[in-house]
Amino acid sequence: MKTSQGVIDEMEDTDNSVPADLQPAVNQTTVSPSNCHVTAETDCDLLPAPPENPLSSDYSASGCVSPSNCHVTAIAGCDLLPAPPEKPLSSDYSGSGCVSPSNCHVTAEAGCDLLPAPPEKPLSSDYPGSGCVSPSNCHVTAEAGCDLLPAPPENPLSSDYSASGCVSPSNCHVTAIAGCDLLPAPPEKPLPTDCCGGGCVPCVMDIYEQELKLWEEECRAIREGKPRSTKRNSDAANDSPVLSAESYTAFRLEHIQQLTSDTTSDTSVYRFHIPGDRRLGLAVGQHIILRGTVAGRSVTRQYTPVSPLDATGYFDVLIKVYQTGVMSQYVRTWQVGDMVEWRGPFGTFTYRANQYRQVVMVAAGTGITPMLQVARCVLGNQEDETVVKLLYACRRYSDILLKHVLDEMAGFWNFSVSYWLSQEDQKSFKPKYGDEIHHCRLDRTVLSAELPPPGSEVLILVCGTRSFDSDMLDHLRALGFPQECVFKF
Repeated sequence: MKTSQGVIDEMEDTDNSVPADLQPAVNQTTVSPSNCHVTAETDCDLLPAPPENPLSSDYSASGCVSPSNCHVTAIAGCDLLPAPPEKPLSSDYSGSGCVSPSNCHVTAEAGCDLLPAPPEKPLSSDYPGSGCVSPSNCHVTAEAGCDLLPAPPENPLSSDYSASGCVSPSNCHVTAIAGCDLLPAPPEKPLPTDCCGGGCVPCVMDIYEQELKLWEEECRAIREGKPRSTKRNSDAANDSPVLSAESYTAFRLEHIQQLTSDTTSDTSVYRFHIPGDRRLGLAVGQHIILRGTVAGRSVTRQYTPVSPLDATGYFDVLIKVYQTGVMSQYVRTWQVGDMVEWRGPFGTFTYRANQYRQVVMVAAGTGITPMLQVARCVLGNQEDETVVKLLYACRRYSDILLKHVLDEMAGFWNFSVSYWLSQEDQKSFKPKYGDEIHHCRLDRTVLSAELPPPGSEVLILVCGTRSFDSDMLDHLRALGFPQECVFKF
């Protein structure tokens, strides 16, 4: 390609002169005549080439357009314009939360001083064991009012209940601010087979409904930060009742006296202290309910105190502890000084002196306990001439409970007792002189021989195991005793 000067020289050699008015224009342009198709005939003054849009590859590392590719001259006001800003990628954010300077094209003039990363929502895995959001994942700053927010509360699982009946602190997120002082264990719902169907008052199903209501009230009081209205202390004022059927009262265990022991069970009398030398406040034949916690569940059982009704400052309860019993697991842990919860009294039995000519008691095992109350009531009243007869069924002679009490009662003219042993070795045991011993079970034949004829002047009392009670009631119906003459504890 020939230069402009070469063209002029050639024109001079051919003696083809260029008009003088065109020479300045030629000297000032950079457009090659060979590329300009607009001729002088069409009013072309050798116009310069139009500017080209720069390619992305034309931008230098400094962000400016390469001079070699920039056709916008200084005449057009271009002083090598910088590259336009690029939008930073998410990968451009550094660990400190700021945009990396090497990728941030928003300059100080635009008010950007390396903007921080936007806040991220913490994941559930960001919560450490302490319940607070991990600082490395928490983008909510102190300005936003976040000082490492705690984890939200979780509903405790049944496995979270400790042996004491409280929710395990490690799993309880309900704080003291919310009024949680470790909720008590819920009551254990009895199975349908737990009801004997004998019309007990209260029935085990009724007791469960009462326990569930008490538990709900206790939990509500704890959440609201109120005192537990369903739990009392036996150290209350002397003018207030010792017991309440609607709430539990804690009594201090004062003494434990073991009566019998074998490979399957132990039987003991537990004495509880009543402050102020007050009476427990039971009527004859009434019982009370014990509450305990076993494996995180609240369990209850009914017991009849064996102490005299007029005893002051204490009450005694006879309890047989089995190797596999649910409540037995709780009772086995008792030690002198422990506080144990009771409520009551309960029971519909009523007795009036000389109401019956004879009261016959048919008992087995720990079923002796309500019989002692009734017998003491009769024998303790000199005006009462009712005759009391006790038929007491046990496996062996050594299984007879509170025999020293029965021996004392046998000294009264209107009380008699006979023992019916089903598993005793007749050759090895040595009964007390004067004891009436029979080596057989109580059955219909025995009852027919021992009981007076049915009539309104006779009351039959029954208490034992569930199977024992069922058998005795069947025998009594077969012998013609009307329902109103029979009472089952």
